[in-house]
Amino acid sequence: MVFQAGCRAGAARPGGRTARTRAAVLRATLEELDETGFGGLTLDKLAARSGVHVSTIRRRWRSVEGVVVDLLAQHSRTIHTPDSGEFRQDLYELAQAIADFHAMPRSRNLIEAVVAAAHDPRIAEIVRVPSRRGPRL
Repeated sequence: MVFQAGCRAGAARPGGRTARTRAAVLRATLEELDETGFGGLTLDKLAARSGVHVSTIRRRWRSVEGVVVDLLAQHSRTIHTPDSGEFRQDLYELAQAIADFHAMPRSRNLIEAVVAAAHDPRIAEIVRVPSRRGPRL
């Protein structure tokens, strides 16, 4: 059965409902971190802000910590990894990119959330799960 050109039933579509749900929850997480920090972050608040039902969030990420880990994974991909062939220059550029990432207020809020979450024993399980896609998506 085919619904769109080349898409089988059940096949993932970029920009489909799953992508929209993920984007809404991650956007809501950033906004909540800006307003309340990690201590005030709850799945219920994320559900209310994102318009995604709390059971969907719980099924996909399992916990607030899971959402934060996914958010950090998404944002850390924005750090450019230089490869000019000159090790010293590449290392300098990478260090500068990391420093720039840490200097952005939103990134700082996210990093503080990860540090706070790291004290929670549940975060170790989320981070340890070997997967190319990150946390259970």
